[in-house]
Amino acid sequence: MTSSHPAIMLKLGEQTSKVQITQADGITITYKLAFGLEAMTPAPFRQDPPSALELERAIMVVEDVLMPLAARIPAHELVTLHSPLPLAGELGSHELSRESIEQLFGQFAAMVEGDPLAAAHLPKGRRFAAVLLILREWMHHLDAKRVLLAD
Repeated sequence: MTSSHPAIMLKLGEQTSKVQITQADGITITYKLAFGLEAMTPAPFRQDPPSALELERAIMVVEDVLMPLAARIPAHELVTLHSPLPLAGELGSHELSRESIEQLFGQFAAMVEGDPLAAAHLPKGRRFAAVLLILREWMHHLDAKRVLLAD
């Protein structure tokens, strides 16, 4: 039995990323995304963890790439994330809700703004920050309900 819903796969790379949409008829459409774990702002994040200003700039970069795609990305319950940085072990699950990702990103943002205990259980590295930020922006702006971490 085939699904009538498209399969959406977000593949993060170091300099660029891509999204693959496999439609119910088996046709796959691929879009290249002009961001990656090492290309979040005009330059990669420079420190671990990134500064609040770096996060804010990266949010704008990711939004600027994602928003023009919003009309071309069909509504989806699930996005499958392929990342060069495994996340399931760090986040405690292979499947997370949008609300969970929002909460984790909020904790990370509070930590970079000066609350060292806000995200004490999360990695502090810039690559983790990049993946979490991209995933949060995807789920927030493209209305994905859940993410499956394929690591």
